Amino acid sequence: MLFKSCGFCAAIILLLSIQAPASTVLMSYDVTDLGGHVYRYDYSIYNNGTLGAGVPIRLFDVLFDPAIYQESSLLIVTPSSLQAQWSEFLLTSALGVPALYDVMAPNGGIPDGSTVSGFAVQFAWLGQGDPGFQPFKIYSPDDYVLLQSGDTVNTDVPEPSVFCVLGISLAYGAWKIRRRRV
Repeated sequence: MLFKSCGFCAAIILLLSIQAPASTVLMSYDVTDLGGHVYRYDYSIYNNGTLGAGVPIRLFDVLFDPAIYQESSLLIVTPSSLQAQWSEFLLTSALGVPALYDVMAPNGGIPDGSTVSGFAVQFAWLGQGDPGFQPFKIYSPDDYVLLQSGDTVNTDVPEPSVFCVLGISLAYGAWKIRRRRV
């Protein structure tokens, strides 16, 4: 009986520890409180190759909902060294369309397996709590076809570790063994 439960635990551990490949390009953010409901997002984009082999990221938008971001306060604060390689614009909202932080690489872009960090936008926050994730979209710069969309992820939020998953699995196995003895 103990062997079957341990086998079950091992199967659970194996299934939980295997990570599926990411389905979208990863865009992460750090948020900095500048005081007085003013914040700054710093973005990093990782091209994991899901756009297609050899397809660089050259055009992306981050969406700012005017109900929670004061649109008139949006300000690009990307370092000048990165601004020299990318064109950045803030596009105002329209009926049913949020404000956009629009970023395009005239040449190059972000190749497979590479990350570019340092894109930054400052804003006044109108929402409850702290600012969080945002939707983003990646387009083909040649014909503006949507290639992918997703939500930004906060780099300050730790992901569960393999040891945490292992501990939970072992605790579950021990619970099952004890329950069967009673």
